[in-house]
Amino acid sequence: MSRYQSKKFITFILMFPPFIEMPLTYVFSGLIILLSIVGFYYKPLYNKLVYHPFEVFKGNRLHTLFTSVFLHKNWMHLLFNIYLLYIMSKDIEYIILEKNYSQVQIKLIWFFILAFGTVSINLVTGWIYRKDVSHTTIGASGIAFALTAFSILYLPLDHLKRKHKFIPLYYGYEIFLAFLIIFICLMLIYRKNSKSNHKAHFFGLIIGSLLAIVFRPTLITEIIYHLKSRW
Repeated sequence: MSRYQSKKFITFILMFPPFIEMPLTYVFSGLIILLSIVGFYYKPLYNKLVYHPFEVFKGNRLHTLFTSVFLHKNWMHLLFNIYLLYIMSKDIEYIILEKNYSQVQIKLIWFFILAFGTVSINLVTGWIYRKDVSHTTIGASGIAFALTAFSILYLPLDHLKRKHKFIPLYYGYEIFLAFLIIFICLMLIYRKNSKSNHKAHFFGLIIGSLLAIVFRPTLITEIIYHLKSRW
């Protein structure tokens, strides 16, 4: 095996820490994969878990505010979401919180972000479609983007190993702002018709960033002082 191949293999192995290090990420990711695949072929399960805002805002099927995260419309939808969710969930449960919180606190914070983020995103986006009888929602896109926002904004001055020649983004808060601008534009362009739920992506970024501020409010002053130093 060449040195290059060895580095790639080591990098791949490091992507999957032992189960005991991040059990919540593994269990949650596994459930999404399992239930999504079953939902592809077994419609009674799909119908049981799918989020239907029209019904929820009439007080029915409240469990679907959370359970819809376990369903996906196709393999591409599932693979993209599970990759993004796993990487960002791993970052939160395994890396960025360990200097500020104990392992028990980290697990509780992770669970709170997941539960609150999923339900609140569905409530906000569902309110928009609450009078649309035909509208349903599935997928982990919203919470995946909430975890992304939390992960990159929690340490806003964390940066890439080296600046990219063509993309003028280096620090975490710059990347977050870029994501935010992109999805605002997508929401405006596709505000009426779009195959992707850009509203869920956008509100996921907002909720994830607010949760990052709640658990580490000093990030605001860090960004302000850093911007002043650049000016």
